[in-house]
Amino acid sequence: MKGMSTLLQIVREAVFALGRELVAWKPSSARALFGLEAMLSVALAVVFANALHLSNTWWAAISGFAVMQTRFSGSIQRAIHRILGTVLGALLATLLGPMIGDRPWLFVPVLGLMGAGAIYFANASKVSYAWILGGITALMTMYEAHILITFKATAGFATLRVAEVVAGTLACVIVASAFHFAPQWHARVFPAGETSGDAPPDVTPPSPPPAIEPSAASLRPVRALLAVQCGIAIVILASLTYLLKLPGFAQAMVTCVAVLLLPASALAHLVERPVVVRMVHRVTGCLIAGVLAIVLLPLTQGNAWLCMLALSIGVWLGCHVQTGNEGASYVGRQFTIAFLMVFVQDHQWSANPVPALMRLSGILTGIVVLAFVILATSRWRAATQVPMDAAG
Repeated sequence: MKGMSTLLQIVREAVFALGRELVAWKPSSARALFGLEAMLSVALAVVFANALHLSNTWWAAISGFAVMQTRFSGSIQRAIHRILGTVLGALLATLLGPMIGDRPWLFVPVLGLMGAGAIYFANASKVSYAWILGGITALMTMYEAHILITFKATAGFATLRVAEVVAGTLACVIVASAFHFAPQWHARVFPAGETSGDAPPDVTPPSPPPAIEPSAASLRPVRALLAVQCGIAIVILASLTYLLKLPGFAQAMVTCVAVLLLPASALAHLVERPVVVRMVHRVTGCLIAGVLAIVLLPLTQGNAWLCMLALSIGVWLGCHVQTGNEGASYVGRQFTIAFLMVFVQDHQWSANPVPALMRLSGILTGIVVLAFVILATSRWRAATQVPMDAAG
C-alpha cells in the first residue's frame, strides 16, 4: 500500500508539474532559442537521412535532438561521446554477435551482461553518455545478429546505425556552430559602440558553490543494484521477444537503459524514488507524444512539408517544457524523444500508424518489465543506501 501511494503521489506530481508548465507559458529568449536550435537540428537530420537513404530516419532525428545542449561546448562534447560510443558498441557487437547469435541460451545472458555493464560504468562516470550509447548500440546490433546470422549482414546493419548517428550528430553540430559563431561574427562586424549606447551592466548572478558529491566507493552498491536491475530486465525482454515475437524490443531496451541512468546527486539517496520518477515521467511524456503523433500522422497524409511542420512544432513544444522550471523537464525531454520515435517513419513520410504503435508499445513494455524487476529487487534497496556522512 505504501508503494502504491508513493507511485500515485509521483504521478500526481508529474501531472501537476506539467500543468503548471503549460499554464505558465513564458518562452524567454533563451528557451525559445534552444527550441529553435533543436527544431532545426532535427529537421536537418531528417533531410540528411533521407538524402542518404538511411534505414532508420527516426534514429538520425533522435541523434539531432539528443546531442543538442544549451551550451555550444556541451553540444560538441556530447557529439564526440555519442559517435565514440556508437562506433565502439557497433564494433563489439559486430564481432561477437554472429558467433553466438544462434545460441539463445548464451546470447540472451550476454545481452543482459552488456546492459548491466553499460549502466554500471555509465552511472557516476564523466563519460556516461559514451557508455550509454555504446551499450545501446551494442545491444541493438547484437539482437539483430541473431536474425542476420552472418558477419557481413551484421556489419552492414552496424554501419547503417553508425551512419544514422553521424548524420544526426553532424546536423546538430552544424546548427549549434551556426548559432554560436554567428553572434561572434556579428559582434566583430558591427561593434556595439557603433550601433548602440553603453553596454548594460553585467547582471549575471554569482555561481553557487559546487555541490559536495559522494565518493565513488560509496556509490558502488547503488550502481551495482541499478546494473543488476537493467540486466534482469533486458534478459526478460529478450526472452519474451524470442518466445512471443514481441515487437519494439529496441525501444523497450532503450527505455530500461535510459531510466536507470541517474545523476550522482540521485545516486547518493535511495535508488527507488528517482528511478520511479523517471519511469513515470517517461510514461507520461511517451503517452502524450504517442497520442499526438498518431493523431497527426493521418492528417499529414505523408506530405513532406506538412510532416516537417508538425515535426518542428512537436520538437519545439517538447524543448519548451524541458527547459522549464516547474518540475516537468524530464517529461518534456521524453515527450520529444517519443514524438520523434513515433512520428518519424523508417524510410519516408507515411500516414501508416502501425510502426508508430509498435515503437510506442515497445517503450511501454520496457517500463512494465522494469517496474516488476524493481519491485522484485526492492529488498536490496536498503543495502544500497549511501550513509549521509559518506555522501558528504
